[in-house]
Amino acid sequence: MDSDHRKHKRLKAEGEIFAAFVTPNEPIIVGRILDLSLGGAGVKYLATMEIRTGPASINIFGLNSHHMELIQSTVIYDMEIAGESWSIPAVRRCGIKFGRFGSKGRTKLKELMGTQLGGKQVGVKSQGIGVGQ
Repeated sequence: MDSDHRKHKRLKAEGEIFAAFVTPNEPIIVGRILDLSLGGAGVKYLATMEIRTGPASINIFGLNSHHMELIQSTVIYDMEIAGESWSIPAVRRCGIKFGRFGSKGRTKLKELMGTQLGGKQVGVKSQGIGVGQ
C-alpha cells in the first residue's frame, strides 16, 4: 500500500519516551514508544509474554517531560520481532489505538509530543506495519 489512511499524522519518537501497560494483578510492562500520534502509538518492549489485544490502560512518560496516566486504549496487534529476539524475554512490538481524550488530555498529549518527538512523519512504507490511528 502506498498511502497511509490514518486520521492523524504519526511522528517518529527521537527522545526517550515510554509507555507502561498497567493491568490489575499483572506485572507492569514498560516499552519505548517508536512513533506517536493523537490517535495511537507503536511500542517496542521486552517481555516473556505478549500483550493481549483488546482494551488496555497505559501511562505515557518521558524522562524530563510531561506524563499521562491511565489512558484508555486498545491494543490492535502484538508481535515478536524475530530478527531482534534472542530468547526469553522476546523483543516485541505492539500497536495501540487511544480512546477518546477530553480537551485537557488532548492538550497534554500535544505538549508531550512537542517535547519528545522529532517531527519526522512515519508512514506505512517506512515502518512496514500500521500503528496509531
